[in-house]
Amino acid sequence: MEKNEDLRLQKTRSTRAIISDGYRLYTKNFKRLFRASWPMAVIYALMFALMTSRVIYDVLPLVTILATEGTLSSQWMDIPVACPLCMLSILLFAVSALLLASCGFWAFRSHKVTSDIPRAMHWWGVWPGKWYPGMLWKGIRWFFTVGLRHLGILFATLLITMIITMLLTLFCEFPAFIIGTANIKAYMGAAMGDPLGMPDYLPTLTFIAFAIAGFVQAYVHLATLFPLYYAYGSIETLVKEKKAINI
Repeated sequence: MEKNEDLRLQKTRSTRAIISDGYRLYTKNFKRLFRASWPMAVIYALMFALMTSRVIYDVLPLVTILATEGTLSSQWMDIPVACPLCMLSILLFAVSALLLASCGFWAFRSHKVTSDIPRAMHWWGVWPGKWYPGMLWKGIRWFFTVGLRHLGILFATLLITMIITMLLTLFCEFPAFIIGTANIKAYMGAAMGDPLGMPDYLPTLTFIAFAIAGFVQAYVHLATLFPLYYAYGSIETLVKEKKAINI
């Protein structure tokens, strides 16, 4: 791929340019990113489906019954008040999200040096060093030492990017609202003495639906990192320009 001068990192950009160039870099290199990150996206999707299923079938019945009756009757005491599996699924999902983000970190590391994002060598994705815990620490340190001095750029970029991400996420998770609403109605009826009336295969169907939605959502959320990458580059460029003027 030829180097694109307009998409280089070290360049002062407006908030609009930061966001548009970030998404442009992502879409322009989507095939390479997909080929290198799809195993992480699969893990992310499975953990998302596991977490969502546990929330629907462990937490949602409890909340619905408490909201309906105010207390738990003896027949519902088998529903765990604190569900270890649900908590574990949330933790696993958080780890999978970091693993997915690490693919973006590797892409940024390469693009910062070469102005290019490399191809994965094999179909299963072999970018080396995908996991960079040190980069997370560097990012936190950079935020408090440099980023806070340019909070306006970071806040505007994050706000607009989050709005876009939330809208796309709601679209990806539309099945959640349908399944969640159906479960709420079923559990409210069960709390009043009606039969639960849900087929046995529904939990499996729910897991599959959310796994598919989670895989799509993985790439929606991965795209969020790219405007932030250019916000970092713009701030770094401003800092260097100010230092050059003072010298």
